[in-house]
Amino acid sequence: MLVSLVATLVALSAAPEAPYRDLLQSMDAWDRVGGDDGSFKFDNGVVNFIQTGSEPAALLTKEDYENFEIEFDFEFGDWVESGLYIHAPRNGAYRAGIEVELESHLGGVTPISTGAIFRVVPPKAAWTKKDDWNTCHVLMDWPRLVVHINGTLMQDIDLSTHADLRYTLRRGAIGFQHQGWKFAVRNVRVKALPDTEHGIALFNGKDLTGWKPVEGNAQWQTDNGVLSVTKGSGYLQHEKVCKDFDLRLYVRTKPNANGGVFFRWPEGEPKERGQEVQIFDFVGASMCTGSVYGVARADDLGLTPGKWELLQVLARGSHVVTFINGVKGAETDKVTALQPGHIVLQAHKDGATLEHKDIVLVPVE
Repeated sequence: MLVSLVATLVALSAAPEAPYRDLLQSMDAWDRVGGDDGSFKFDNGVVNFIQTGSEPAALLTKEDYENFEIEFDFEFGDWVESGLYIHAPRNGAYRAGIEVELESHLGGVTPISTGAIFRVVPPKAAWTKKDDWNTCHVLMDWPRLVVHINGTLMQDIDLSTHADLRYTLRRGAIGFQHQGWKFAVRNVRVKALPDTEHGIALFNGKDLTGWKPVEGNAQWQTDNGVLSVTKGSGYLQHEKVCKDFDLRLYVRTKPNANGGVFFRWPEGEPKERGQEVQIFDFVGASMCTGSVYGVARADDLGLTPGKWELLQVLARGSHVVTFINGVKGAETDKVTALQPGHIVLQAHKDGATLEHKDIVLVPVE
């Protein structure tokens, strides 16, 4: 019995890591965003990016990833700008995640050179190989991001300490950008690594489990993964209580929609309702979308009625930052509602549709 137990323990300790998954056995692992049916041509394990006039477009994995390793080969035409998307959102707001630049110009160590974190961090070395297949390997293991191209180290970053990257999404699709130029990828393999974010889905996409109306006559309903309010004014409270957190959700409005996301809302019937982040699709309003209501006005980013927009709220004590589609809305260190409390959705204007989906809370201890 002891011998059998020892043998089992030895076998478990020697168990191999999760294997790489081949993402190009077919196109079944991918979604096309934008472009048309001719924008991507799959042939014997190679995806060719074809100019059809319907670009820009993207290929996104159907599965979301947090931590992972990916390796792939890529080949350029004469003039190409492309990129590898990491933690890409599903609404096209790719700057909310990270893009590793892939472009055909030789040399260069700028934030738009091959191997750069696009717009933000130049590569550590100049890219020198052209007119042939190149190999890229990326390790994304939050907070560390490491990029090699043809065996040369291009990036080794602690995202949590970088002012422009620490607020980027930590989960999303992996994808490739198509700007309309000739480009190809092959041998795309990914290995999922253990998650570390531990986000909590506040909305199950089916019903109001975990939520309850706390004030007003708003009519909250769910349908096909969407939580919406189409009539009345009021508040919908989630049962989870937290103080510091990262919150992300998608919001879609019809014209004149007015609402908000409250946090640190006390239990019961409070006189003080915690702090609100405004949802108001009027550019030029005194407190426009993304504003920390009454504390810090957001830039006039606005919402586009009828389009899903990504809203992020990050709270640490008195310090709160908001983002819309990856662009900073407001930042302040003057929030005074500091007690733990609930996340609460607000419908403020009768008759204007306000919709929410994919509501994820990441408590921060």
